[in-house]
Amino acid sequence: MYKIIAIGTNNVRAKLAIDEEEMIFETYEEAEKFLQETDKANILPDNYQLVIEEQ
Repeated sequence: MYKIIAIGTNNVRAKLAIDEEEMIFETYEEAEKFLQETDKANILPDNYQLVIEEQ
């Protein structure tokens, strides 16, 4: 299982959640697809980078 974490330039780590429930992906490919879609939507500030972490 995988999750996506947003890491700021100040090393602040933020978990992604919907309705206060952390987003967990069954496969790396699912997480990567979501990460790419989020990048395309350009919704995060420039000082954050999204990374995929295995649980």
